[in-house]
Amino acid sequence: MQNWTSILIILILGACGQSELSVENASTQFCDCFNYKTTGSVDDRLSPCLQELADMKTNEWQDSGLTDQDSLKNRIYKFSLNVMLHMTRTCDHYFIAINDLYDKAYPVDTTELNRNAIRELSTRIRTEVNRDSIKSLLHKKVYKLIQAKEFDLALRSIDSIKSLDNTDYGANLASAYIFNQKGLHDKAVVEIDQAIKISGDDNFKLYAEIAKRKKETSKK
Repeated sequence: MQNWTSILIILILGACGQSELSVENASTQFCDCFNYKTTGSVDDRLSPCLQELADMKTNEWQDSGLTDQDSLKNRIYKFSLNVMLHMTRTCDHYFIAINDLYDKAYPVDTTELNRNAIRELSTRIRTEVNRDSIKSLLHKKVYKLIQAKEFDLALRSIDSIKSLDNTDYGANLASAYIFNQKGLHDKAVVEIDQAIKISGDDNFKLYAEIAKRKKETSKK
């Protein structure tokens, strides 16, 4: 998702001086562009149709005379995040695409090799005495348990991480992923909100928006 996010930021950079480009209007333009392209990755579908618009808006921004880089970066960040959140709520094909990327964050691995790795990690965790090392091993175990679709066992390991360090927001994000996969979307949002509170990273709001849209979709 890195490349298309960069393109979005370039577009907003060019648009900061243009009050008529609201979040809703920018979201609609992106959605129309995304819907028109039906093949390729998320990057492939967004990049070509955004370039001309990005160039136009960049020229408008340069002509506007905005020079305060700190203020500009703050406006870019807030606007671009709000556009992505709005698209997640309103642009069906876009939601399907990013939801698919989110669901594949942990590639499925139900092989015996993965299960052996989980058993080995369990052994190392029992014999390790350093708290930071234990936490690191638990994170590795959680990742592999999620890959194996052993969600309940993964949640138990996540609880162990939280007991070692209640500021480890990675544990909250892993919990949120599991709850989303189990259809417990409200619990997922609670975990994501906690991750945002701990980390101060508003970018995680995108995960919460995905969870909320998943809940709406599941009701249909």
